[in-house]
Amino acid sequence: MRPETGLATVLSLIAGLSLLAALSLAAPLFASPSPTGLKAPVQLGQATLRFLGFEIYTATLHTEGAERFGWDQPLSLRLDYARGFSDQELLQGTEKELQRIEGAQPDQAVMLQKLATCFRPVAAGDNYVAIATAPNTVEMRLNGQRICRVSHPDLRRRFLGIWLSPNSRSARLSAQLRGE
Repeated sequence: MRPETGLATVLSLIAGLSLLAALSLAAPLFASPSPTGLKAPVQLGQATLRFLGFEIYTATLHTEGAERFGWDQPLSLRLDYARGFSDQELLQGTEKELQRIEGAQPDQAVMLQKLATCFRPVAAGDNYVAIATAPNTVEMRLNGQRICRVSHPDLRRRFLGIWLSPNSRSARLSAQLRGE
């Protein structure tokens, strides 16, 4: 009876190792999507915004497989908040910066109305990721959960320009994010 027990143990061990190997090979198929929302993210830059010495957020920019910044490629911008803001503060800040950067535009109110669905209150430690894989579309995630997907003409350049435009409130931060 001893040889059968030894054979059963070896067969169980082989079956267990086979299952483990199969699961480890299949894991990439079931892996959660990239936190950047991009298939082949390349980090271009990272910068921290401070006001009167207090950290507001750290921003990180990724592109889809490219090592240089360009508006014609998929982008992912992550903001890791060091302090809290209400959804209204985030929306008002977006509105002010859009008007400051691009002036009054006839479609600005409509675009802001669409973006308003994306904002939620944030606390220290929260993060927002804006994923723009197409020129007219931005998907927003809060702490990894998809909040919205907005379509509007030239939305990638206009919305992400708040952080990435040379005319942004902090040209130094923008240049760091763009990897310059």
